[in-house]
Amino acid sequence: MSDDSTVTLAILGAGRIGQVHARAIAATAGARLSAVADALPEAAQAVAQTYGAETRSIDEIEADSGIDAVVICTPTDTHADLIERFVRAGKAVFCEKPIDLELARVRACLEVVAESGRPLMVGFNRRFDPDFAALKAAVDAGRVGRVEMVTITSRDPAPPPADYIARSGGIFRDMTIHDFDVARWLLGEEVTGVQAAASVLVDPEIGRLGDYDSANVILTTASGAQ
Repeated sequence: MSDDSTVTLAILGAGRIGQVHARAIAATAGARLSAVADALPEAAQAVAQTYGAETRSIDEIEADSGIDAVVICTPTDTHADLIERFVRAGKAVFCEKPIDLELARVRACLEVVAESGRPLMVGFNRRFDPDFAALKAAVDAGRVGRVEMVTITSRDPAPPPADYIARSGGIFRDMTIHDFDVARWLLGEEVTGVQAAASVLVDPEIGRLGDYDSANVILTTASGAQ
């Protein structure tokens, strides 16, 4: 740590989710936002000025021993490389999901993390939502009985921009990944079977990009729970 009580952080990526994390850091006792990096200098500058941080390059953040941890909010196709780079630099890493769109790349990245001994957390934020946490506590305490089926409904307020869809992994690997995590978490089991059906019902542009805007997914565990 930078001192006995404060964790000093840098944010990589000053877009929508980067701004959310900047607000969270500012509201957290014992945390300080030191630096912001973004490919668009004006975006980094806006966040840095709002929260009393500096705009820095990724190279500068990597080399700064006073920065304890980084929050990776860059496009999905940069995540794995940045994770590896910063754990090798001795920093803790919080990364937005997913780590990568290819399972082999994810596994290779996690091997580097394990070798580094540095902590990595992926941003499955619903586990820390008070309502989800209360539900999990009730399930674990047996207050709802044996869980046989979990039904999750998720909606985004508006379709994402086209350039985001092209790089994010789409509806399954970017949006419903949260639901997959919550289902596994609540059921306490790994998934053994998947069924899915998807359509384009809201935004034709999403379909033209090869993705879907509406989907139903059934996950089944070894016990038969869904």
